[in-house]
Amino acid sequence: MRIHSDFTGGNICVKQINNDTVYLENQLRDTTEDWFYWAFCVEGAGNKQLTFHFQPNRLGYFGPAVSYDLKNWHWLDKVNDDCFTYTFSADESKVYFAHSMLYHPDRFYDFAKEHSICITELCKSKKGRSVPCVKLGNGDKSIILTARHHACESTGSYVLEGVLSELLKSELMTDYTVFCVPFVDFDGVIDGDQGKSRRPYDHNRDYNPEMASIYPETAAIREYADENGCVFGFDFHSPWHRGRENDTVFIVQNCFEKLDSLNRFGETLENSITDDSLKYEHKNDYPFGTGWNKGGNQFAAYMTKKPENDVAFTLETAYFGSENNKVNEQRLLSLGKCFANALKEYIS
Repeated sequence: MRIHSDFTGGNICVKQINNDTVYLENQLRDTTEDWFYWAFCVEGAGNKQLTFHFQPNRLGYFGPAVSYDLKNWHWLDKVNDDCFTYTFSADESKVYFAHSMLYHPDRFYDFAKEHSICITELCKSKKGRSVPCVKLGNGDKSIILTARHHACESTGSYVLEGVLSELLKSELMTDYTVFCVPFVDFDGVIDGDQGKSRRPYDHNRDYNPEMASIYPETAAIREYADENGCVFGFDFHSPWHRGRENDTVFIVQNCFEKLDSLNRFGETLENSITDDSLKYEHKNDYPFGTGWNKGGNQFAAYMTKKPENDVAFTLETAYFGSENNKVNEQRLLSLGKCFANALKEYIS
C-alpha cells in the first residue's frame, strides 16, 4: 500500500500508520497561518478498511471529496470529527481524497479544446512554467476574469468555467474582450500549495499601485489592465474552510463609492440564479469596512480604482455549502452560467 501526494495538487505528510489507522498532516509550506488544504492518493489498498486522522479543522461537513481519476468528484458523506473511514473495494487500485473538489488544470485545457479557445502564455512563473491565459471576443471594452490567486481555492475555477461557457454564446463578445487568467498562482496549483498568506504576501496582496509586483503573473495582469483598461473585473475565490458566511456564496463589496453598483449587481445575480445552481442571496454579501473586509492591495481593489472601471469584486464560493445547498461540480458550473447572465443583464 502506498499513500502519497505525487500528483498535480497533492499535499500530505504521513506521520504514522498503526495497523489500519493512518495519521496525516497537511503541509503549510510557506503559508504563514494555519490553513486547511490537503490532497492525497492511496494505491494498493484493495479490500482494506482504513481510518484517516487529521489535525482539527481539516475536514468539511460531508467528509473528503473522492475521485478515481482527478476529474470526477463526489463527497464521501461520512465524517467523524477529525477523521474518516473508507472501505476500499477489491478493484479500487487508486483512490484520491481531498479537502474539496479539485479542479485540475487539464480540465481547463480540455474545456478550451472543446470550445476551440486558444490558450496563450501569460508569462513564465517563478519556477519557469508557462502560465496559461485566454482572450475571447474582439470588442474595445475589457473584462478581466481571474481565479486561483490562492492556489487551493478550487470552487472558483468551476465557477469561472461556467462563466466562460456562457459568455462564449453571448453577443457581449462583439463589444467586449474577455481577458482570463484561470490559474494566477500557477506554481501553487501544480505543487499543491495552500497559496493563502504566503510569505511575504500572497498573489492577491500583490497589487499595490505604489510598488512593483513580486510575482510574474500579477505583474502581467497589471500590465494588461494598465494598457487595455478594465471596465469589469471579477476574481473567483473560495472563502475560509467553513462556518458562517463561508458556507454561502457572496460578493466581497470593496468600496463605499461603488456601493450602488455592487448592490445592483448582487440583486441582478440573485434574480438570475436557476434551480440547478448553487444558491446565491444578495443579503449574504460581505459589506465593506466590516470584519476582515477593510480593503488592501487585492486584484479587485486595483481594478476598482481604474477610471474606466464600472465594477470589480471578488466572488467567494463555499467549499462545501450546506445540507440544503450542497456544493457539487454541476451546481458550481451552473452558478458560473448564472453569473454570466447576470453580467449581461447588468450591462443591458
